[in-house]
Amino acid sequence: MKKLTLTGQTLNQLYKSVVEKDVENSYRQFLSTRISDMVFTSPYLCDGFGVSEKYKIRILCEFKKDADFRKKIDRVQALCQVVGYIKKFTIDAIKIPNVVLIGDRNEWFVLHVNEIFNYLNLDIDWKIAPSDAYKNQVLFNALMEDDKINPFVFDVTEIDQVVDKIKDLAKNVTRLIPITPQNITEVFLYFEKNVLGKNKLTTNELANLFVQILINPDDNYLHPVKKRKTIVTKSFNEVPVKTRDSFSSFFSHFANEYSPTQKEGLTAVVDRLIQDVTRRKQGEFFTPTIWVDKAHEYIASVYGDDWKEKYVVWDPAWGTGNLTRDYKFKELYVSTLNYSDIQTADQMSYNMGATKFQYDFLNDDYDFLPKGLRGAIESGKEIIALMNPPYKFSGNGTGKGGVFELQNVTQKEMKDKNFGKSANQMYLQFLYRLSNMGKIHLLFFSNPTFLTGSGYSVFRGFFLNKYEFKKGFMMNAKEFEGTKEWGLTFSIFNKK
Repeated sequence: MKKLTLTGQTLNQLYKSVVEKDVENSYRQFLSTRISDMVFTSPYLCDGFGVSEKYKIRILCEFKKDADFRKKIDRVQALCQVVGYIKKFTIDAIKIPNVVLIGDRNEWFVLHVNEIFNYLNLDIDWKIAPSDAYKNQVLFNALMEDDKINPFVFDVTEIDQVVDKIKDLAKNVTRLIPITPQNITEVFLYFEKNVLGKNKLTTNELANLFVQILINPDDNYLHPVKKRKTIVTKSFNEVPVKTRDSFSSFFSHFANEYSPTQKEGLTAVVDRLIQDVTRRKQGEFFTPTIWVDKAHEYIASVYGDDWKEKYVVWDPAWGTGNLTRDYKFKELYVSTLNYSDIQTADQMSYNMGATKFQYDFLNDDYDFLPKGLRGAIESGKEIIALMNPPYKFSGNGTGKGGVFELQNVTQKEMKDKNFGKSANQMYLQFLYRLSNMGKIHLLFFSNPTFLTGSGYSVFRGFFLNKYEFKKGFMMNAKEFEGTKEWGLTFSIFNKK
């Protein structure tokens, strides 16, 4: 068995707590380990009063064995006790704590004493024992009605974050955690689990909603009517939250104001965020900017520097537009399976002159394409299809009775034409369908095995009979966030 660190041992002790005293002992050990000069006493028989001269911390602690501090009523009951203890400090003219910590076996939260200081002035019977303070209806109701006290609730394992928060609070410093491309997945998962209520949004829509709240708070915000437990959104109407406090609590810890450059960075990883959560099942990957720019260099070397003005361009696997949004095009069409991608892109003003449309490329009829695009195809115009299609088998191999389960219309057509296992690979389904639409040049990121693998010979013969390879480059797929190490190519194939 792997030897546990001191923190790991203490966590095990905490999880195995039988009574509140066990919880108290574990937390004291946490804090004494991470804040080396922290000394605990128990004035007025409180659960712990810790002092650190080095960090100017005077922290009053209240511990429970099992509570749910994501529920306001549980937080308020504990806060009533804390107010009762702090009142005793003031009555005896003792310097009061500057930080409050409340925790149980699973979660904890901290706040500055100033957030509850005004409650010490309530005209109530302060002779009541702090452990019974929650029974005082005046104090309890006042705290329940206070919409400004919305501490962020940490998982008990997030020790370093809580210690940093305690140190900041002791200095009376408010430090909001910025959401970045590096931490966005974990923060989104917390938001989805602890803030959002029951809803019918897809993972794609939820990810876009989350980013829209960050990049456009003026149009995506907590409902102004206090009785409404919803977020007003520009793209998804009203979306329920667990409680209004959960939303406010989230943004008491995480920043909700970002510069234009930071907003660009957050929007740029929407595809990757969705991939991290669910799109790995669909094989879709976020395309890093460095490789997008390199692809554009290669395209210009084949079709000329004016290719964006000269050709009709279509990205049929657009997502939120990593391949096109930093460039201007004379005639650009972009399509995506999920309409929420388009909504997020519009809120960031990406490719505003483009024709954007929702389109299930492997299933929808040709007639669903926009009139302008169909006109370009049918008149024989040269079209550049620039894309990063999904790389995944679109079936699970066998179904009932050993029969392969077909997943889309294009796959069935390829199966009927005896393309073998090529019919099951989604990016080859994209290539196949585009190859039958008109004079469309194919420029795409892909796994190159269809050019060399023995199982792809039928498709290869079909494809190379229609297309001529012009130029391309290879990179490590690991450059694409969340993927494994394998060869990935960008290829330019000209329609013969």
